[in-house]
Amino acid sequence: MEKQKRFITDASHELKTPLTSISASADVLAMEQKPNEWVQNIQKQTVKLSKLVGNLVLLARLDEEEPFLEKETFSFSEIAWELAEPFASLAKAGGRQFISHIEDGIDFCGDRTSLQQMMSILLDNAVKYSTQGGSVQMDLYRNHRHIVFKVSNTCDMDPNFDADRLFERFYRPDASRSRDTGGSGIGLSIAKAAAEAHKGRISVAYQSNQTICFQVVFS
Repeated sequence: MEKQKRFITDASHELKTPLTSISASADVLAMEQKPNEWVQNIQKQTVKLSKLVGNLVLLARLDEEEPFLEKETFSFSEIAWELAEPFASLAKAGGRQFISHIEDGIDFCGDRTSLQQMMSILLDNAVKYSTQGGSVQMDLYRNHRHIVFKVSNTCDMDPNFDADRLFERFYRPDASRSRDTGGSGIGLSIAKAAAEAHKGRISVAYQSNQTICFQVVFS
């Protein structure tokens, strides 16, 4: 496992330079030529690969026994409100309802960037994979000494899905839908790693009303 992590980290770093070069060359071609679908496709795929490489580097960093995190005390509630607006707009544009229940005054000490990415991943998945005309809900609240962040959405998944496998790297329960939405299969792995790096627990459950719910609990 350690060798695999090292390979992913090294390969990701080695890919950064050629990807940057390809991206720059494609941008120059785009400026010098008339609109060209081939150049546009190169630009699109380069952006996708660059994002994947960046996510692999982040995942490798979070996987370390003592991940380097820039800890600070920040408002968890404020981040939730900041994310609610753009994802509510995305949901509405796709014909879905967006509901948020955010408790004010919740502060947290941790790496703001990685936790914000964790929240974004869960919200992005919920909006992308919720049923047409369905709903997405985000909750942030205190439960005694715990902080709970929940994202749920209506879905048409098989209720007997393998919950644990959803957090495996590159696992996609429906490969065709993931290709359509541009998924790479490591988003939930990053969300899990970010939660665990902050001593949190992430879980997923299918509820009786055709709703899937992801929950993160921080002590």
